Amino acid sequence: MGKTNQRLMTFDDRTEANIKTLLPKAQAAARQFMAAVSEAMKTEGVTVKIISGTRTFAEQDKLYAQGRTVPGRKVTNARGGYSNHNFGIAWDIGLFTKDGRYLEDSPLYRTCGSIGRKLGLGWGGDWKSIQDEPHFEVRPAWAATMSESAMLEEMRERVAAGKDIL
Repeated sequence: MGKTNQRLMTFDDRTEANIKTLLPKAQAAARQFMAAVSEAMKTEGVTVKIISGTRTFAEQDKLYAQGRTVPGRKVTNARGGYSNHNFGIAWDIGLFTKDGRYLEDSPLYRTCGSIGRKLGLGWGGDWKSIQDEPHFEVRPAWAATMSESAMLEEMRERVAAGKDIL
């Protein structure tokens, strides 16, 4: 059986750098997602970029401090080790106008959320506490019936043991 020569779709430098921080299976899911949303957003005159990928525990703790011990609005309920970003399975997108202006709030995030759901991704717009419409993630198959907290605990244990997450 011969190899097929599939051309890998690439995106802007920031998106590519963030995709490379993800686990390989999450990279594939992020690329599939980006291809779909990029096409959908063309008709809206908006560009989609992945603006955040994997974060260290320290980076996550810094975000957690926002709105608590440092100025700013709260952007996460997750400390380091308690975010899917810490395990290479989550990314955040940004929507940008033709002139490069970042759209912090836009109904187009819900359009992207719908596309992500159709691709089997978890979407932060479905969360009950802090809704995070720019957030997307790949849920491990082994965690299909687990609560979020149980899954995160298992992921921390898997990382400590050198086991695969996805």
